[in-house]
Amino acid sequence: MGSRKSKIITQSSELTAKQIAEISRQTNLINTEVLRQHSAFLEQYPNGLITRKEFYENLDEIWPEGRIDKFASYFFAFLDQDQSGTIDFEEFMRITHKLDSNDINEHIFLELLFDVFDRNHDGYLEKSDLKPLIESIYDLSGLPEDKRHGEYASHAQVKYLFKKLDKNRDKRLSKQEFLDQ
Repeated sequence: MGSRKSKIITQSSELTAKQIAEISRQTNLINTEVLRQHSAFLEQYPNGLITRKEFYENLDEIWPEGRIDKFASYFFAFLDQDQSGTIDFEEFMRITHKLDSNDINEHIFLELLFDVFDRNHDGYLEKSDLKPLIESIYDLSGLPEDKRHGEYASHAQVKYLFKKLDKNRDKRLSKQEFLDQ
């Protein structure tokens, strides 16, 4: 049997000037705000990384009545761009600045939702992508399993969404079709 090396979870507590500039560019935050948010991030995550367990615990606080497992799994994988099994400050800021802004609107939210469930990053959602999306939304909202039948069954919702949104009838939804709903 081969040995498996443990991953040591460490992250520098310092941001380089290049990292600050890149985060500022991506988020439209000024450098001092990036540094302030980094400091707050390190207060909550002293090693500079969010583990899967910590991420799930945070989402569980946001949706205490809902089941977060499915959504959290998709969202964590989306945020963990380098697939390291943790979320660093730069990965965290790429998305959360959109959610923290005072002007978050339905368009920004739907765009983020599309990106989270476009697992292969091809710019399209297939029917197989939408079923887990619908199920995770049901779980988050606390909709009981016994209420998920008929028109509320996930497969019925997928069929409805494709009928309504798939304008060119190519059996997949582009980001534009999804957002134009």
